[in-house]
Amino acid sequence: MSIQYPVVSEIAYKTWCINEFGMDAMFLIEGDEKALLIDTGTGTFDLKTLVSQLTNKEVIVALTHGHVDHAGGIKQFKDIYLHEDDYEMASNVSLQDRQEYADLLINMSEGVFEPVTCIDWKEEPAFHPLKEGDVFELGNRDVVVYETPGHTQGSISFLDCKQRILFSGDACNPNTLLLDTYEKNSISTLKNSAQKMLSLQQFFDRHFNGHIGYAGFINFSSLPDRLIEDAIVLADKISSGEDKGEVVDNPFGGQCLLSKYGTLQIQYKKENVR
Repeated sequence: MSIQYPVVSEIAYKTWCINEFGMDAMFLIEGDEKALLIDTGTGTFDLKTLVSQLTNKEVIVALTHGHVDHAGGIKQFKDIYLHEDDYEMASNVSLQDRQEYADLLINMSEGVFEPVTCIDWKEEPAFHPLKEGDVFELGNRDVVVYETPGHTQGSISFLDCKQRILFSGDACNPNTLLLDTYEKNSISTLKNSAQKMLSLQQFFDRHFNGHIGYAGFINFSSLPDRLIEDAIVLADKISSGEDKGEVVDNPFGGQCLLSKYGTLQIQYKKENVR
């Protein structure tokens, strides 16, 4: 029988991962006074109600970036925190974009999840800017913001200092995508962000991205320890021309190049090699 509800797991004390039918992973972090919801998913279910069942604290909502699978549910909330560089992207996510993405990922799950219909919320949230060094003070639990562009211009990561967890969205994951061609969507920018995350490794023991439990593979595992270092090595190989990549078709960006090393692969446009 196919799964009909989001899969929720407590990955640390007062820290929940919400798997939205294999499409994306959201995270809820609760302190003594407030809670922080990282990302809003594609918007296929009543996330606001689910979150209220997990915590009775005031909930702050923040995005790792503005793509459809992370910003699709923003209209359930009055206030959204994200980097200004992704304002336009997040505000332009359409119901059609969301449904097309949902259909694609449900098909990729090969029957693990039931087909879903995206909800058409009408409320327009207010955007509030995030920048490096901002801190969400949740009450005996601080979460620090770091700018980690590459995947998008405004990609950010969140460091949970108390539980020693890094939440990096899509900034550095086993299948890193660089499919836009803006200034910050480059291999060199990705490398710089990976180097920043590597410098933070003394402060975290676990690292979660926005797609654990992807498609039909339901799991809540932390990312490989060497993933960030592998990203730096592969970025160097691509930049130097040592790895020229193979041509592939990506369902989200069309024809692109694919390069692999160690625990990750990067899919990118030729224009991103700079």
